[in-house]
Amino acid sequence: MVNLSIKHSVVPDTWKVGVVSPIFKTGDKTDKHNYRPINILPVVSKIIEKWVVKLLTEHLNRSHNPLHPMQFGFRTHHSTEGAISVFLEKTKRFLDKNSCVGAVFLDLKKAFDTVDHKILLTKLSHFNFSEKAINWMKSYLTNRMQCVVVNGVKSPYRECTVGVPQGSILGPVLFSLYINDLPDACRNTQIQMYADDAVIYTPAKNIQEAGRILTSEMAQVQNWLSKSCLLLNTKKTVCMMFSKQNKKTTNLHVFLRDVELELVQEFKYLGVVLDSTLTFKSHVTKICKTIKFSLHNFRYIRSSMTLQAARMFLHAMVFSHIEYCFTNWSLTNETTFRQIESLYKKALKVFARKPVSY
Repeated sequence: MVNLSIKHSVVPDTWKVGVVSPIFKTGDKTDKHNYRPINILPVVSKIIEKWVVKLLTEHLNRSHNPLHPMQFGFRTHHSTEGAISVFLEKTKRFLDKNSCVGAVFLDLKKAFDTVDHKILLTKLSHFNFSEKAINWMKSYLTNRMQCVVVNGVKSPYRECTVGVPQGSILGPVLFSLYINDLPDACRNTQIQMYADDAVIYTPAKNIQEAGRILTSEMAQVQNWLSKSCLLLNTKKTVCMMFSKQNKKTTNLHVFLRDVELELVQEFKYLGVVLDSTLTFKSHVTKICKTIKFSLHNFRYIRSSMTLQAARMFLHAMVFSHIEYCFTNWSLTNETTFRQIESLYKKALKVFARKPVSY
């Protein structure tokens, strides 16, 4: 069936039916925005998507027009840790040569759900895909149906005319191809992307210069987004100033049309809390708070856990938080790092069932 689908460039309609189950996050249960939609797709569709992703990746590796090198999302040998490492390495290098680095962290509004199918198919042709492959993609995207199930009650089926399929294997890869030419809009700044998490940044001699460059660049980014039918969430898109000076920056002004972007002193980027002087004090504080909570629970349940279960708990709830991007933030000051070291030792004591003082 998979071979026939690829051969004839047809995806059966029964493979394109999704059942959405809203999962409550936090907040007001009557607010629809506080639910995360989980899309359940047919198993057979996952099988063919996995195969198509393999073929697609092989084609891109052979192609002269591959994915942009600064796109770290949904690619082999790429990760969030790699994205953060490159961003911090470049930023620190700029700081060594310039007085400051200005950055804008972009937030796209429902990016995966607003992909225009016609634009996507046009962009796929730029990657030298065959007409047969593009026709398969067209069949994959069109006539997709989904319903919503809440408390066992199913809504009528509706056609999905925009967006890449949520919960699919192929969808994230298609989105990466969709925004692959976003860097073309950033001619005077650096850009880095992990799927729809993007940051543009630039070295500057002073804060005013950084503001002018970023404002000009944001106008180009907005034009690209408009042409690609994507929306920028101006309330969550923020700017930030990095410098070696240990003082609060208040006069960086970056505008998007007539709206001034919020200036922040800290921002959580791909799981790491960045501060304006890259001390990572807030990130370490966040890690310590998380680990303390885990150790508090670990102490009460350790006696009833097997050695294997305790080891799994330790790695999942303690060590994983310490190890994530460790090479990036571990070069902080000694006092801050000692907090992590102390909790690490306490975790080992709890694991060994030895008394621990807090």
